[in-house]
Amino acid sequence: MKRVLIVASMLVICACRLYAQTYTPIAVTGFNNDGVAETGVNATAVTTTGLDIQEKILYTFDFAAANSLDAGIANDGVFSTGLRTYQMAGFAENNVLYLSKLGGVQNTVGTGTLAFTTPGAYSKISLLCFSTEQGSTLGITFNYTDGTTSPQVVASILDWFGGINPVFDSYGRIKRQPAGPYAVEGLTSNDPRIYCIDIAPACENQAKPIASITIEYLISGDFNNLSRAVFLAVSGLAYVPVAVTPDVTKATCGNSDGSIAITATGGAFPLTYSWNTTPVQTTEVATGLPAGTYTCTVTDANGCNADFAADVSEESMTLLKALAKPADICSGTTTKLYAIPTGGNMRSYTWEPGNITDSSFTITPDTTTTFKLTAEDQNGCRVIDSIKVTVTKKPVVPLVSALTICPDSTATLKIDNATTPFTYNWYSYPSGGDVEGQGATYITPAVGAETTWYVEAVNGPCSSDRTAVTVTPYDRAITPVVKAGNITTNGVTFTWEPVPGATGYIVSVDGGTYVTPSTGNNGTSHLVTSITNQESISIKVIALGPIACQNSLPGLASAKPKPGEIFIPNAFTPNGDGKNDNFKPEGTTISAIDMKVFNQWGELIYQTNQLTGWNGTYNGKLQPTGVYTYTVRITLNNKTELTKKGAINLLR
Repeated sequence: MKRVLIVASMLVICACRLYAQTYTPIAVTGFNNDGVAETGVNATAVTTTGLDIQEKILYTFDFAAANSLDAGIANDGVFSTGLRTYQMAGFAENNVLYLSKLGGVQNTVGTGTLAFTTPGAYSKISLLCFSTEQGSTLGITFNYTDGTTSPQVVASILDWFGGINPVFDSYGRIKRQPAGPYAVEGLTSNDPRIYCIDIAPACENQAKPIASITIEYLISGDFNNLSRAVFLAVSGLAYVPVAVTPDVTKATCGNSDGSIAITATGGAFPLTYSWNTTPVQTTEVATGLPAGTYTCTVTDANGCNADFAADVSEESMTLLKALAKPADICSGTTTKLYAIPTGGNMRSYTWEPGNITDSSFTITPDTTTTFKLTAEDQNGCRVIDSIKVTVTKKPVVPLVSALTICPDSTATLKIDNATTPFTYNWYSYPSGGDVEGQGATYITPAVGAETTWYVEAVNGPCSSDRTAVTVTPYDRAITPVVKAGNITTNGVTFTWEPVPGATGYIVSVDGGTYVTPSTGNNGTSHLVTSITNQESISIKVIALGPIACQNSLPGLASAKPKPGEIFIPNAFTPNGDGKNDNFKPEGTTISAIDMKVFNQWGELIYQTNQLTGWNGTYNGKLQPTGVYTYTVRITLNNKTELTKKGAINLLR
């Protein structure tokens, strides 16, 4: 047998205005007719049925404007009072659920179902509707997504003309006909009128999503069963469970002066309260409470209950503070806990963990621990406090390998046991000093001599001991001491003492490319030859080490070659045989000449500054065999000038 809940029509309709709750639209499908004219001038073309015996319908502002009518409903199909909002389906489609007893009226059905586009949990559902041809009585059932249904709720709605307590009114109605003129009815009497049916799901069902609502037409207000019901839209209050936040004031020891203030949210307002006190207290705050456990039943406007419990403890007049100095420590170190009473004395203390009964003591905890202190005052009241001692793991000492590097180069020091999330600081000192670098690796400045750096691991406030790591440059070979040995007019021999440990030598002459000495890779001398037009010769000698960066710095030396002898012949044979064809001074150190030749009468017949000399002609003519005199000024490579005079025999 179907269970039926009877809801009086007046109570349901009035309930729409009782409390300031915000109803929001719920999108539904299942409308079977279009009962609103929204555009054009032909009402029959844009609707499917009239809504009463006289074929009257609703119309929108746009339709009113097109046909010079007053009033109308919003073009977007929204009905709103601010506290509740309803949204009709689109006017170009079916937008009303049209019902009558057993579907006996044309275009109606006896039972219809409005399916939620998105199922949801609601603490109250509101149906926007009205009746035509007198009132109607409906049976309403909620269908849940878990397959269960609610007991049918019976509700009545009034006629759209003259009913009391409408939610919306004064929209006007017109006859459904193919063309104007249209006559607007009801404006002077504030008709037609639209009502709402508000139904709260059973408390045990409010958290379940509703899938659809089934509406059954039960009783017609007209004895000929000509009354019909029109449903326009669905709105609802989303389900929010009651949640309670307490604020407890302790009772002083032995007194009834505690209190509990609760802040309740959710549910359907207004909320009511009932405390298990004697006498029963019915506000959000229960006062005059001795120590104990108290419950409060919070009931919302739907009659749904939520029970809440809270403890009121006794509070001593003596204050107690648990302290740790320090409260943040590194593993392996100690701290001291203190019990500090204020305003009186305590006759006992108990610390947990450990069941220690001293007012202060020293501990070395391995891990972060919260110590609970319970004390009893002179009146036997307990006072509780706690202190958290945070233990940070002290990092292990970093492991770093010493390095040997090339002189004047950088070194990359790397921690072998680097651990996340530790950080690492590098210093130039075993203690103190500024941080010079951070990270699991550190690139040193250029190292010219043995140098030591220090590194520590850091975990929050805790640091390890510093590890020393030494960087040692390779030794360079000793710089060779170079001397100029045998010096001639066309060569210089440079020598140097053997360098201990050297694997060989290379030399550079006058800034040229380094080459092997003339005496071989391990030779200790080098001969520089083919010297021309040079005042001095310089040399660099590098002793080679086992690796390139162990090579010595260059040993330096220089020398001035001896000037060569000047030779001036006393005869020449300019006969074109390629031998002794020109008269000129000879010498390897001559850089320039100024030579004059005179005949036997003292006449100047030739002068030149060319090193090629005189070819035995004067003005292009061969000069005869004979004795000629000359004067020549010679400039040497070292800028020294010589003047030579004499006679020369020209032989043909």
